[in-house]
Amino acid sequence: MHDRRPANQLDSWTIETKYSETALAHEANLEEWQKPTIWIIEPKDTCLVLGKSQRGRAFLNLSYLEEQNINLTVRQSGGGAVLVSPEDMLWVDIFIPQGSKFWIPDIAKASMWIGKIWHDALKRLNIECSLFDQKFSRSEASDLICFISRAAGELFVGNRKILGISQRRSKFGTRFQCALIINWKPEHMIAAYRNSLIPDLDKLINSAGIGIRREKQNALNAFLSVLPSL
Repeated sequence: MHDRRPANQLDSWTIETKYSETALAHEANLEEWQKPTIWIIEPKDTCLVLGKSQRGRAFLNLSYLEEQNINLTVRQSGGGAVLVSPEDMLWVDIFIPQGSKFWIPDIAKASMWIGKIWHDALKRLNIECSLFDQKFSRSEASDLICFISRAAGELFVGNRKILGISQRRSKFGTRFQCALIINWKPEHMIAAYRNSLIPDLDKLINSAGIGIRREKQNALNAFLSVLPSL
């Protein structure tokens, strides 16, 4: 994994851009961060990322993934599958160490805090969206596909998700993995899971997300501009 250094400093946040294969970016250990840190992940590949439970792997159309040059990996946090596509997603990891004033022990409240930052950022781009603040909503379909579920802090336009958040926690702190959809292109996900026995899964996937249709760099700039000061 290659990073762009020196790291930018924004009111004591460490901000780094990582150029990496998707699988390598997911392998980073939490103890690597000693202070509040932002990783801007620039993936070098298109990759289907399964949650650590690997639900639905038996249904995957592996030959399709191979034909389309889509890699396959497993992340260390839970949830359903996410398709990482370099041009269609803004991927930002946020690490909050224990001991930071931003550390929140409650999982849902911590995600709400992250989601509010993104909500404020998207306001700057004139994007009207809602912040989900209810209990985690899951189904058999959402166990397979991340963007079908609803979790605290995630953002929606109507009933379609634009921002997904997953958490990984340890004694060192919390890593929030944030996926903001620039362009929603569900075709690969639909084809990858076409062997699933879940009724109408293709329709559920198609209507699960929506892109913000803004330049990726503009979305990143808006996010960085609303980060709270340390």
